[in-house]
Amino acid sequence: MNRLWGALTVLLIVIITVTTAFFINTNISYYVSELLSQSIASAENGDIQNAEIFLKKAKSQWDSKMDTMLLFVSHGKLDQIEQTVNIAYVYIKSNDISNYMAQCQNARLLINNFREVEYPDIKNIF
Repeated sequence: MNRLWGALTVLLIVIITVTTAFFINTNISYYVSELLSQSIASAENGDIQNAEIFLKKAKSQWDSKMDTMLLFVSHGKLDQIEQTVNIAYVYIKSNDISNYMAQCQNARLLINNFREVEYPDIKNIF
């Protein structure tokens, strides 16, 4: 009987961990993706200063939550997203808007792909 309770406890811990990881990863990736979208929209409208502010918020949000996300996801995906956002930040600081836009779009695509992979779907399992 103790083995059954032990197995149920472990199962409950796994379910809680997976659910927590899902909500943390999807919420952060959605928020950062929205900030990048706002940054791109600002840059398209010629408001480079606002675009930089939105990018800086996205960068700081991603950096602050990355340690938590690393508990649940491999370094490769998160590091690639972080590197792309950092490169976009360098481009906007140097007023290279075309490369900045390309890097922001790339970061958004990477984040959206990361978020899609997190959803429990039959194509993500196999």
